[in-house]
Amino acid sequence: MTKITKPTIGTYIDPLTDFAFKKLLGSEPNKDLLIDFLNGVFRGRKHIVDLVYNKNEHPGETVNEGGAIFDLTCTGNDGERFIIEVQRAKQRNFKQRAIFYTSRLITEQALKGRRSEWAYDVKEVYLIAVLEDFSLDTAGGDGVFLHDICLNNRETGKVFYEGLGYIYSLN
Repeated sequence: MTKITKPTIGTYIDPLTDFAFKKLLGSEPNKDLLIDFLNGVFRGRKHIVDLVYNKNEHPGETVNEGGAIFDLTCTGNDGERFIIEVQRAKQRNFKQRAIFYTSRLITEQALKGRRSEWAYDVKEVYLIAVLEDFSLDTAGGDGVFLHDICLNNRETGKVFYEGLGYIYSLN
């Protein structure tokens, strides 16, 4: 007769599970942890003092248009928007998904029927992705932990637009 053993309950919570990540960084009592995390990721380029948690479901504008569900979204004290994603499993087209997600937050800024009033005053949008066992083609296994990506001029390498960024943490 085979003896069945109960699974052991660990002492610690894995912060890279969706539940734990949202519990640790996505709740009001732990807002200071998310602010510290974001300030660390931006390495002095931005300084977030406060933020507001936002809804994470963003339906398409029509029934046939796909929506987006983010792990966590928030707005910083200067109106900038942050999407924070955790991705453990390898996924095809993750870069394209990142572009889709940030585009969703940009287009939602347009005042419907009052675009001239809005005048394309786009607030900054950033996607921060914590990726486990993942590779970006541009990373090339160079041992770099944090990749900070923005729009730049291919010829000169100078930043073209600072207000749209993708920060990938690879481990």
